[in-house]
Amino acid sequence: MHTPQSGITPEANTDALFLTLLMNKDPASLDRIRQTSAIIPEMTTKLAEQYPDARLSSTVSFGSSAWDLLYPQSRPKSLRPFPEIEDEERLAPATAGDILLHIRANRRDVVFQLMHDILEQFGKSISVEEEVSGFRYLDSRDLTGFVDGTENPTGDSRASVALVGEEDSDFAAGSYIHTQRYIHHLHQWNEQPVPEQEKIIGRTKADNIEFNREEKAPTAHVKRANIKDADGKGMEILRHSMPYGNSKEAGLLFASYCRTPLHFELMLEAMMKADEAGHYDHLMNFSTAVTGCAFFAPSVEFLKS
Repeated sequence: MHTPQSGITPEANTDALFLTLLMNKDPASLDRIRQTSAIIPEMTTKLAEQYPDARLSSTVSFGSSAWDLLYPQSRPKSLRPFPEIEDEERLAPATAGDILLHIRANRRDVVFQLMHDILEQFGKSISVEEEVSGFRYLDSRDLTGFVDGTENPTGDSRASVALVGEEDSDFAAGSYIHTQRYIHHLHQWNEQPVPEQEKIIGRTKADNIEFNREEKAPTAHVKRANIKDADGKGMEILRHSMPYGNSKEAGLLFASYCRTPLHFELMLEAMMKADEAGHYDHLMNFSTAVTGCAFFAPSVEFLKS
């Protein structure tokens, strides 16, 4: 029996917290990290039962090098570092991150409470590398003004896309996670006429209608991010991305969950790298990736073992 962590498959919430952690590598710290990670699902369930209206869930996941120190006895088949990509002036950097704590709910106070409780348990075994609070923007739009997550799988497909199956049975119900923080250049973006914005995205802005194949530019975001295999089948990911922002900067915390890292890696390549005709995702002219991390979220049973 393999049980996925609670934050992997549920529908989107209004609030999310992405905590990228670095771990101390002494034996006592590694033991404390393992012990704390084992009780995060139970801590989440307990708080969720206290505040059922919040729809609280969480995921804890580990990077490639961190995994080898924490769980050297076994390893997910496809766990690997974030694939840094650079092409001309476009860069998708790989940045530091040993552990990702992803908490989400429909109440920010409950998100904060779980974060506080978990960090108390981790104690001095970890340090926070980056903390990003995401929020639902208007009717689930990105800060560019376009509806986000339209291509997400629905219903039972969410689990089949996001969760490892019998292809790696020891790690069934786990998920490969990739995160990137993008800074949007909103002043530059908002100077573009709406028809130009729609051409860059490949959808209408107001009513979120995807352009037909003939209308869609080869540089459109929805075209570059829609990856297909050799048989023409979509190589899907489950997105848990959230807008973030303050008075100084704003953008998107992109989060991909999938049963394989390959889908994200191919999508990122198609967005960042120019093809033979020189086409790449022109949304990248208005948004800069400043972080990039890869993690694996094992099953609840694995964490407790």
